[in-house]
Amino acid sequence: MPSARIVCLSNAYDQNYHDVRGEEIPRILSVGKRIDLFQCLKMATGAEVIVLSSPPQAAHRRSTRWLPAVQTKLSSVPQFFCCNWDIPKLRVPLSWVFYAWHVMRHTRNGDIILLDNYEFIYVIAAHFAKLFRRVTVILDYEDGKHLIDRSWVRVLSGIAEWLGRRLIRGAILAHPAMKERLPAGLPTVLVPGFVTGDGLPRDIETQGDVRFLYSGSLDATRGVDLLLKSLEKLPDSGWHLDVSGFGSLAPEVERIASSPRFAGKVSFHQTLPSEAYQKLVVSSQVGLNCQRASDPISEVTFPSKVFSYLSAGLMVLSGTAGAVREICGNACVYFEEETPESLATAMSAIVRDFSEIRRCLETRQVRERFSLEGTAVRLREFLDAVARFDQSGHRRIEFKSS
Repeated sequence: MPSARIVCLSNAYDQNYHDVRGEEIPRILSVGKRIDLFQCLKMATGAEVIVLSSPPQAAHRRSTRWLPAVQTKLSSVPQFFCCNWDIPKLRVPLSWVFYAWHVMRHTRNGDIILLDNYEFIYVIAAHFAKLFRRVTVILDYEDGKHLIDRSWVRVLSGIAEWLGRRLIRGAILAHPAMKERLPAGLPTVLVPGFVTGDGLPRDIETQGDVRFLYSGSLDATRGVDLLLKSLEKLPDSGWHLDVSGFGSLAPEVERIASSPRFAGKVSFHQTLPSEAYQKLVVSSQVGLNCQRASDPISEVTFPSKVFSYLSAGLMVLSGTAGAVREICGNACVYFEEETPESLATAMSAIVRDFSEIRRCLETRQVRERFSLEGTAVRLREFLDAVARFDQSGHRRIEFKSS
């Protein structure tokens, strides 16, 4: 009997798919965490991991186009995209049909299906697969944004959650509060992100300006407006801010970066290719996470950029939103109040006493718990608990020796 595979239902993609698509498509800022998770699952189980995806909408084209099924890779993991008619107003419902058939065709008895959140397209596909296959369904509860959405998407997401709760036999959580929305007794494991490599602070030159980096969505939810307002309250010298990403506040970031007041102090890079972004990270010293604790999204998702900064060996200056302090403890520096003044005070202290503050940070425990190796151990224990919990008549989950 073949060992179980892990079949990930996710629309994450990287440059490999960009290269075969042949037209501009939106970039996904959080794809790195998905890649790390899939690698951890392979380490934890020795099982084959594949990703099944539906093709995303083009960034600019709105005319009809037939998108054929293609096979590529998400980093090193085989990824299979289903076909779809990319027709305005019909693309989404058509994708439900094509994707459900796609998932059924690519799954086999004994597989574990991993849902990337309570997305309607994934839940419908998993239900369809269970009509023909004996599979175990696990939820990767990356965020609960559907809980705070006020558009028609929330209706579909609500239906997906109601249907999905009946399917899942375990959940990987990015935020500890999400456990409260799961069935009682369901096995869970907390995986808010990964500290890859050794995650150790780099030997960074501190004789010149302290270089701050903000990377990610440029909107008020992530506190970018607080960051921009705090700049007026920083010292006249001793610092530089690099901003990379896109969002509703991108024009404001660009305006400030080009203003005479901040010429040479603020640089806006928009969205960078992977290699260029890595060069920017290497030149930085402090990563900024300004997400607002007062925004409802902070109750349902963890700001994964915190672990990206730690992985790069940066000092992290963060707000307390998204359970960052509960998860990271003394590995980060925090600003307590959700105001430009509080953020500017913390940034100014780092400019004055960078070396001393850096010496006081304690990152070892976070590095060990959320490293790929540490997470793989916890995922193996979690999957063992799922196997014990599943009383639906599936065969026992079997993995290769790892």
